[in-house]
Amino acid sequence: MPISFGSVGDIISVCLLVKDLVTALDESRGSAAEYKEVRLELRALEQALLEVEVLSRSHSSTVKLNALYATARKAALDCRQPVEAFLHRINKYDPSLGKSSTRNIARNTAMKIRWQLSQKDEVTRFRAEINAHSSSINMLLATVNVNLAQTNHKEISDRLNDSSNKQNALLEEVRDRLEENSALISAGNAITMKVKEALNFNWFAQFGAELKEFMLRIININVATYNAVISVQGVISGGLERSLAHEPFILEDAIGRITPVHVQFINSWDAFEAVLNLRFRNIQGHTKVKRKEYILQENYTRREISRSRPWEGAFLPGQRINMSLIFDSQKHRSVGTSCPSCSTISEDSHDFEIQWQVIE
Repeated sequence: MPISFGSVGDIISVCLLVKDLVTALDESRGSAAEYKEVRLELRALEQALLEVEVLSRSHSSTVKLNALYATARKAALDCRQPVEAFLHRINKYDPSLGKSSTRNIARNTAMKIRWQLSQKDEVTRFRAEINAHSSSINMLLATVNVNLAQTNHKEISDRLNDSSNKQNALLEEVRDRLEENSALISAGNAITMKVKEALNFNWFAQFGAELKEFMLRIININVATYNAVISVQGVISGGLERSLAHEPFILEDAIGRITPVHVQFINSWDAFEAVLNLRFRNIQGHTKVKRKEYILQENYTRREISRSRPWEGAFLPGQRINMSLIFDSQKHRSVGTSCPSCSTISEDSHDFEIQWQVIE
């Protein structure tokens, strides 16, 4: 916020005082050559004071900048006394040296001689004092500009570091998954070698569904990993200008509706659950959703997304998430699984995933 402790009014009042002094010198006949440099130095002081006023209005407040503004304000106030004293001294010479001077030649000549004898040293001293104030204020302005440049540089660096950290976290998760997949592949290779050693080729070809299912899982995991790596490489190649965090994840709900979910718009688990509640209103499954009797799973790995995780780290950009309702029924548990809607019994085991279609 702009500086607000009265410095702006003080600086403007000093600027007006300096302007009055410049006008007085311009109106003193016969002094243009002698006071040319004095007028230039006064205008330089006026410009420096105006720069302080503009800077205090146009930039945000920080501890260092407030200290610099306060120092510049004190320097501006220190200019008031010498400027007022010098203006008072030259005003009494105006009747003889100004534009409205009298026609008394003797009096005018005497005042000019008096000016040269008594005020010349004062002018030199005044010039030195004004020059010192101008230089100190300009040095403070330079320091303020350097601080502003450093602040802007730090803000840009923080934004770039934040984007880089998010990308590194995503790559770290991909690396962890690759290590898990490598361990699964190694275990599968060990089992395959043992089977080959114990059985001949004909028996191996007729081996049960358990080994085939295990191999299919490995293949699916490898395909999912490949797709994830391709997706990450495509996002990273876009550079920092296109942030990974802006990509939505894709949700397929319990009745097959596919929806992109932007984590910047829906920014918490509470907001996500409220949106799900609205989307299932007046349709099948609303009671389950309202009671939070559902789970979220990653499409490729079937890994469950726990609601205990922070919302910001629960989903990845571009990730596909499946939603399933939870049914806990004691009926038919002894003979197998059954459809919660039509009660049709499935011949598959309890841990086998079944997609059931209800024909209306």
